[in-house]
Amino acid sequence: MRRNAHFKIKKPHKMHYAPSKPLFSNKEIIFRSGARAKVFNISSKMQIFALIVVVLIGVWSAFSYHMYHKSDKLMTKLDRTRDAYADLMSDFVAVHKNINAMFTLLSEDNPEESPDLDRYKQQAQLMEDKIKQITDNEDWLKKEGMDKNVTIRDAVLERDRALSERALLLSKIKQLETSVQKLEISEMEILNKVEKISETEAQKIKDAISNINKSIKRQNKYYNPLAGGKKDGSGGTFEPAPEVDNEELSKKMQDVFLKIDDLSYYREVLKSVPLGEPIWNYHLSSPFGHRSDPFNKKSAAHKGVDLAANKGNIVKVMADGKVTRSEWMNGYGNLLEIDHENGFKTKYAHLNKLYVKKGQKVKQGEQIAEVGSTGRSTGPHLHYEVIFNGANVDPMAFMSALKK
Repeated sequence: MRRNAHFKIKKPHKMHYAPSKPLFSNKEIIFRSGARAKVFNISSKMQIFALIVVVLIGVWSAFSYHMYHKSDKLMTKLDRTRDAYADLMSDFVAVHKNINAMFTLLSEDNPEESPDLDRYKQQAQLMEDKIKQITDNEDWLKKEGMDKNVTIRDAVLERDRALSERALLLSKIKQLETSVQKLEISEMEILNKVEKISETEAQKIKDAISNINKSIKRQNKYYNPLAGGKKDGSGGTFEPAPEVDNEELSKKMQDVFLKIDDLSYYREVLKSVPLGEPIWNYHLSSPFGHRSDPFNKKSAAHKGVDLAANKGNIVKVMADGKVTRSEWMNGYGNLLEIDHENGFKTKYAHLNKLYVKKGQKVKQGEQIAEVGSTGRSTGPHLHYEVIFNGANVDPMAFMSALKK
């Protein structure tokens, strides 16, 4: 049996919404405790006031937080600035100490530059005074802290300065040593040349004296150039020679000075020894010693040499001395005699003219007369004699001594 099913569809119920209330409508707060209940009414005005209070508290808190962190940052920066300033002052004080020390050293080493150094020092002092005026107004810059910083930075600056100065000084010293070495090499070369020249000149004079002594010894005489006492006669103010660290150079200088002194002495001796030719352009017409007399052809002693030359030829004296004769003398004609005041005398005869007088002092190389043919003479010539300690010696040894 078939049944028809009937379905009844219900229509959905419509949703009913309560009307919205204002945000700050009256509110009730119920507090229950056991069987009791207590109700608090909060009006809309109270709610608005509470919200304003909360908002203000929040704003204040945020502002305080922001200001705290900003102040902290400012204080940190300020502290860093103070530290940097303190470090700068420490550096200045340390450098100023080093500058003062350097000024002192430079003033001692270079007294001629002291005025300039004093001026620089005064400028540095003025700068320090200005810095002090600033620091005196800052309470946070304490002397204890400064001293501590200065001690540390002084050591660092001293080390850095010492390293820098050491490197610079080493470089300068190296350059100076190179220059000194070159200079010492040049000085050594010059000293060697001077020594050689001095030795050669002194030896030439010694050889000349040795040669005349060969002639003098034939008369049982001997001339000692050191016997005059001139070598020991010296004096004058003391001027110390500059010290030289190079021992080799120092020794060479001493040796050269001795050689120069030796040469100077022998040159002084030579001024009083009649070495050299009293006339030029001559020929030996009659030697020293025994000869045949030109007038009677008999054997005769000849105390000097005859040097034939043109009339008027200039006669020169070969050593310093004093004129002891300037006169006419039989046989000699016009005669000059000069005492050289060291045992030596020289005579010049048959002269045409006499340029000097008795008692007059003459110098080596000075013109004293003219060649002539006065007295016992066969023609123009110079009769020349050399006498040592009263004995006549061969003049040719004296005339040729410096040529050998």
